[in-house]
Amino acid sequence: MATPITRVTMIKIPANKIEIALQGFEIFTKTQQKDGKPYILSMEAGPAEGNVRDQGYTFVTKSVFVNIEDMKYYETQCAGHQEYKIFLKEKAPVEGLMTVYFQAGVSYIS
Repeated sequence: MATPITRVTMIKIPANKIEIALQGFEIFTKTQQKDGKPYILSMEAGPAEGNVRDQGYTFVTKSVFVNIEDMKYYETQCAGHQEYKIFLKEKAPVEGLMTVYFQAGVSYIS
């Protein structure tokens, strides 16, 4: 089996809009579909915690995909993802964003 793709996005959202962003993300976890069924292996989101190194990012999401094709689908065709972006634009405006993805070269789970 191929190594899953992990995508992490850090977002700058006003602190008073974090709860709204979480509510929208929860809806998104239930609406993400490809070919009529859920396709994202796991999804997590929460407020960022940190210090001066956080560079102002206040909200973090993590999604795990079976392969790069599913991640590309997520970025370009997933109706649930598009709806979440519209939700944020209308209710919790994004002031900045940074996304990275990777395949684990080393992994440990206790």
